[in-house]
Amino acid sequence: MPIPGKIVTMLMTETKESFGGVVAPGEVKEVRSAPAYVGAIPEQKMIGQTKQIIDGREITFVTKGYPQNIIFVEGTADTGDMFQWDMLDLKEKMIVASREILKRYDTYKDFEEEYGMFCVSQYAGEPEKFFTHAPLIAALVKSEKEPLDEKEIARTLEASIKYGKNDLLMVDWDGAFIFDSSGAFEETIELLEIGNYQLLRYRILDFELDRRLNKLSRLLHTHHKQRFSVFKGGEMKEVVRKMIYARSRSIIEFEAVDRNVKLIGDWYSAKVFDLVEKKFHLDEWRRNIKEKFETLEDIYNMASENFALSFNKRMEIVLIFGWLILLIGWFVLLVLDFTAYFK
Repeated sequence: MPIPGKIVTMLMTETKESFGGVVAPGEVKEVRSAPAYVGAIPEQKMIGQTKQIIDGREITFVTKGYPQNIIFVEGTADTGDMFQWDMLDLKEKMIVASREILKRYDTYKDFEEEYGMFCVSQYAGEPEKFFTHAPLIAALVKSEKEPLDEKEIARTLEASIKYGKNDLLMVDWDGAFIFDSSGAFEETIELLEIGNYQLLRYRILDFELDRRLNKLSRLLHTHHKQRFSVFKGGEMKEVVRKMIYARSRSIIEFEAVDRNVKLIGDWYSAKVFDLVEKKFHLDEWRRNIKEKFETLEDIYNMASENFALSFNKRMEIVLIFGWLILLIGWFVLLVLDFTAYFK
């Protein structure tokens, strides 16, 4: 018996310039009795919408935006039967179409996050009955066409949470499988998109920190080679100023997301986001970025001390030469006075 559902794909990247659009409605309709998390966190913008025919299916593509110039395309396709191996091919084609849409915008090519969400609804009973399709389910969430080992399939199915008796969510790095007999997928999809948004922002911030570390290293290397040159203290301060700004902004934004999503304690959206954080390794990204911030601060402190010592030494040398010139001047004047006197 065919089991209907839908595929939702997401392709997210960063634009070089700000985009337009209108603020999306901030309220998510939720059928669960638990209070929903606070709207769209962070605030989304609706930029555009288009439809395409792929493999005989009408696909809707919606272009949206997040703060800090993050743009993404969300594709949605209804499926007559979710448990077919060609669903992975359809997902890949939707990602390709999304990438073509993003070409209309001036984006960075090195940073992308793509994700596929396979949503099943209109069934009776518990979703575990569909585990007869476990190899296909694991392949879809991992975007893997090669046959998977049974242990890997089991680990994939274990990375899941249940809220109601008839729903189930499985999350992996490349995709998620959402079972909900009522078809209320919106909240879960948005939480998965927020997780990808945070992951992309961490990757961008990590790259920026590496770039600034390299710049500081070059400045220190130049200063070391040119011992008597004037150290570019202003350039060093500008690098650190941008670092402090980036750190403050990231802390405020990321903690705001975590605070608002987890505001309801261990209820549904908090559980979902905890699972997303584990599968996306967001805690590891946070630790890595924190360590790089601390490294930058240590380098700046050492460079500042070195600059202060070098500056003091140069000033001492200048003072010594100044006194020497002054003494020579007084000696010359004394000689001239003696010469004039004996004439």
